[in-house]
Amino acid sequence: MQIGCVAFRENGKSSAFVLQAMQPPHSTVGLREILRMLWKAATPSVRCRLANVLVLVIAAAMLTAIGPAVLRVIVNTLIGGRAKQSVSVSLLLVFYVGSLWLARTINEIRELSFARARQRILRNLSEGLFAHLMHLPLRFHLDRKTGAVTETLDSGLAGLRSILHHLVFTYIPVLVELGTVLVVLLRVVAPGFLFLLFGAVAAYSIAFGCSVQPLNRSARRAMAARIDAAAVMTDGLLNYETVKYFCAETLVQRRVSSALSHAESESLGFCMRSALNGVVTSAIFAAFVGGTIFYASDEVRRGRMTLGDFVLVNTYALQVVRPIEMMGYANQGLSSGVAMLDRLVRLFREATEKSQSGQHLGSGPGTVEFEGISLSYGCHRQVLRSVSFGVAGGKVLGIVGRSGSGKSTIVRLLMRLLEPESGAILLDGIPIQLLSLRELRRVIAVVPQETMLFDETVRYNISLGCAEATLEQIQEAAGVAQLHDVIMNLPSRYDTVVGERGMKLSGGERQRISIARAVLKSPKIYVFDEATSSLDSRTEGEILRSLRAVALTSTTIVIAHRLSAVEYADEIVVLENGDIAERGTHGGLLRRNGIYAELWNAQGNRRVIG
Repeated sequence: MQIGCVAFRENGKSSAFVLQAMQPPHSTVGLREILRMLWKAATPSVRCRLANVLVLVIAAAMLTAIGPAVLRVIVNTLIGGRAKQSVSVSLLLVFYVGSLWLARTINEIRELSFARARQRILRNLSEGLFAHLMHLPLRFHLDRKTGAVTETLDSGLAGLRSILHHLVFTYIPVLVELGTVLVVLLRVVAPGFLFLLFGAVAAYSIAFGCSVQPLNRSARRAMAARIDAAAVMTDGLLNYETVKYFCAETLVQRRVSSALSHAESESLGFCMRSALNGVVTSAIFAAFVGGTIFYASDEVRRGRMTLGDFVLVNTYALQVVRPIEMMGYANQGLSSGVAMLDRLVRLFREATEKSQSGQHLGSGPGTVEFEGISLSYGCHRQVLRSVSFGVAGGKVLGIVGRSGSGKSTIVRLLMRLLEPESGAILLDGIPIQLLSLRELRRVIAVVPQETMLFDETVRYNISLGCAEATLEQIQEAAGVAQLHDVIMNLPSRYDTVVGERGMKLSGGERQRISIARAVLKSPKIYVFDEATSSLDSRTEGEILRSLRAVALTSTTIVIAHRLSAVEYADEIVVLENGDIAERGTHGGLLRRNGIYAELWNAQGNRRVIG
């Protein structure tokens, strides 16, 4: 069993619902599981609104069903020569018209009340899904497609709207109307009409029963193809610049066209099945209404039914069959809704990160130890092999190596974005698995190799890890990153919006925002993963000097390709194919004339040539 815990806030109060997925993550989603998810997503106030909606639905359905019975009495009274009883007839007419008006009015009130409940459920589920995605491990996000996740959410919410609508406005009203109609018919109409009615119900049941599974499968295929097409289109948009660089518009368009063509084909298949089912139900409807009219006419000629009974029977023939058809179409809608929700529920089934709560870290620089850490990405790619090293509090550790040697993986392991297959990582002598994820990540500031920014202001992006920071503190951190003067030349200074993924800024400016963000956090441990790779040599030197000053009270791990960034490190670890090939100080490694010296000389040659 996998349990996904999702928390959100409503009116300032903390609330939560838990989706317990008894099935494996990739098993078929059922309506019962979806209803349980909806119930858990509904807060007490929403459940009260839904209860009110049910009362209104039942009231409107009963009024709708009673109307034809009142009309029968009016017709019989008028034809029977009792029209002089104008007061009685007038009261019946008022009651008949009033019931129609009241039923429609109740329906409008019901719509408003249901809309509020539905919107709150959809909001809670959207917040819950986003929180769930944020708590999923890195392995999930490495495999995900941004467009697919977004389309899954949109389709899932549309499916929820469809399911809620059919449950509240089709199933319950139809059942209430049918029950009321049967009570009336049993009292005033010959049993032959009931036989026709039950025959129609049986025919509809067979027709919809035979079509629901094929429609369900077709809807799932159509929805999967639509989500995949959205993922391909989003992938193309995210790589817009790369496409332009290589004149690959035609190639990418061909890929998108293929995905859209597949989605179109699957959607048309679903529409064809729906149309075929519609033709069958139309034939059943025509047969039932025709049989009812002929039967009622014959009964009137024989004198066994009054004209009022004839009106009642024909009114009910239309009033009953339509809801039965709606019930069948509601089954199709539910199948489609369940198919649209399939991937959304599977996302909720994904296991979130495991976090302990208990031990806390003290103040001061942190001590980090890697003991026999091994990790692989899949069966054929061993990234780290029993790697062991450490850095004492307040010291600087440099980690270098060729591309693919496992440098950035060390950052992910330290932050518990990945879990090692063997070995242990200790922070101040405590295994990091015994720390809560919040406590662990609170004391470590990472400047990643690729800086991704929110489509927000400069101030928002710098204060991401310290939301309560003042403008003065933010400016001080920006000064350390050699960014303050740049920001002051922007149109709105610290309130300048940087654009999606920070694309309105240069790569170096984005990287300096990331550095300022880390400095503002004032952590126990700094981790710089290629933190100056997008900067020119002069700016890099100025920032490195500033970082040395602010890191005097912290432990620092520097991961770099450019070895000038680790010259001042107390110890340098050289990784090669997932193993530690060399370790020592900058001078000692140069004298050793090994891999580090080779990398240093190669970079020195490039600088001379450049």
